[in-house]
Amino acid sequence: MNLEAFTAGRQARWAELEARTATLAGSRLRSLRAEDVERFAILYRRAASDLAIARRDFPDQAITEYLNSLCGRAHVLLNRGSPPRFRNALRFFATGAPRVFRANAGYFLASLALLLAGTVAGWLAYDLRPDLRGLLVPDSLFAQMAQGSPGISVPEPFLAAPSIFLHNIEVAVLVFILGVGAGVPTAFFVFLQGWSLGTLGAAVHGGGYDYAFWSLIAAHGVLEMSVIVTAGAAGLRLGDALLRPGLRSRADSLAHAGGDMVGLAVATMLLLVIAGTLEAFVSPSGLPGGAKIAIGLGVGACFYAWLLLAGHERRAIPHLDLDAAMPAGRLPEAGG
Repeated sequence: MNLEAFTAGRQARWAELEARTATLAGSRLRSLRAEDVERFAILYRRAASDLAIARRDFPDQAITEYLNSLCGRAHVLLNRGSPPRFRNALRFFATGAPRVFRANAGYFLASLALLLAGTVAGWLAYDLRPDLRGLLVPDSLFAQMAQGSPGISVPEPFLAAPSIFLHNIEVAVLVFILGVGAGVPTAFFVFLQGWSLGTLGAAVHGGGYDYAFWSLIAAHGVLEMSVIVTAGAAGLRLGDALLRPGLRSRADSLAHAGGDMVGLAVATMLLLVIAGTLEAFVSPSGLPGGAKIAIGLGVGACFYAWLLLAGHERRAIPHLDLDAAMPAGRLPEAGG
């Protein structure tokens, strides 16, 4: 087949697709009637088939470049996703993120195990190696405890809040992004968070300030550490996608996992604003320690209730048509 014969019977279809593509530029297929969308799809598939033939038989001809451009523009119109909307973001936050969390609960448990392991290891390191306590815990902590303080001082709330927000979000983002290193840096960073908590808790326990310390950090700490662990779970999922891509390429596997994990990580990181507000205004306040602990547990309960309960699909209750099940005018006999 020569070039003239190839183009002769196809130019009309190409021209129609060109016209429809130009008409739709800047608009959406949703505005068309069903038959017009079907016609557009048929024209695109035929043009794509023509492009395959042209690439094989006429690779250096201008017609091949033209068909490539035409198919590219039509493909964008057919496969254009819906634009991001605030309503869609709210829907994902309300139902999508919890579903992603539950589908990847194993990674959350692994991240939680790393945090707890780090906490235990840090506590034991402080207790078993008294000679290293100065390296494990800042000297300022011991100085504050010697003055009767639990070891943590919080600056002025309105000045502290912005820096607390940024610091918490930076930590969560780092834990998540490090997952692209096959998950190893994420695992180490989550373990390190637990290590810091363990050494600090052991030092405070040695000074006899357990209640003052834990009541001070409970209000914000439960939510804050839960978000860090969730970010760690998302990072571990990315690492697993690289280590076990399955039938996909590693790049495709990472992109597939990242699509859901980014949404989950962002949704939970937004809650760090709440944790930061509690840390700046509630934790250093004059509220009784029991009230601070209750606030922390209550916020944590809401967090896990959202992740574990939201977004479940409601199952329709089967409808029993009694009129169809029994002959007209006849009641079921007792015991039958």
